[in-house]
Amino acid sequence: MEDEFSRTFRYALEFYFKRLGIIVVFSIPFILAFLIPALVPAPTYLALGGVFLRTGSIPELSILDIVFTALAYAIAVFLIADTIVNINLVVRAKRTLTSIGYEVAKAMGTYAMRIFYIYTMVLLLLFIAQLVTYDNPFQSWIYPIFTLLLTGLLFFVPPAVVIDNSDTPTAIRRSVSMAVQNPHFVLLWTVVALASLSIVKVLGDIIFANPFSGYFVLLVNSLVLLPFLTVLQTQMYMEKYPLAR
Repeated sequence: MEDEFSRTFRYALEFYFKRLGIIVVFSIPFILAFLIPALVPAPTYLALGGVFLRTGSIPELSILDIVFTALAYAIAVFLIADTIVNINLVVRAKRTLTSIGYEVAKAMGTYAMRIFYIYTMVLLLLFIAQLVTYDNPFQSWIYPIFTLLLTGLLFFVPPAVVIDNSDTPTAIRRSVSMAVQNPHFVLLWTVVALASLSIVKVLGDIIFANPFSGYFVLLVNSLVLLPFLTVLQTQMYMEKYPLAR
């Protein structure tokens, strides 16, 4: 008998390839979202196709640099939230037989903003945790554990917002409830994500030299891996509905 994760993974893979064209089109803003922070005058760096900020270099930034960096990250987070919403709407449209175009237009001011608020809160909490634990000898343990707990509990926020039309507080509660009841989904998704990202990173390093390998990885992650992982995340969330299985 097919186990729960195998069934969910198969559903996600079949749906992804069936709607590949529209999913890739909706995923294009991912590229811009990851490029924006890399182009601002801040100590950012590419790793596994993502853009990260060097916390230890923050004191070297001017007020203007901090303002530009914060604005760039805000725009990037909104683009990520909106792209995730649009991919979720492709999944939802199949279930509800609604028009994707209408749903996308409506989602810009509702679903995307709700997820943007939550993602911004998460980034601020992670940033504060970095600053609080800076120079702490146990930071290498405290910060990763805090990050895993926070992101794990809020893992199902996007599908909770889009699939269930939840407001921000309700989406958080539903995500926490789903994550606590199904920690294996969060763990297995993380394993799939890390394995996929690592494989693409190795291929990028083999095919291209720096810095082109980093941008190759970013491109593949944005148009291939992240869209599929988003579909998989949504299919996992939908497992709570018996009729969706």
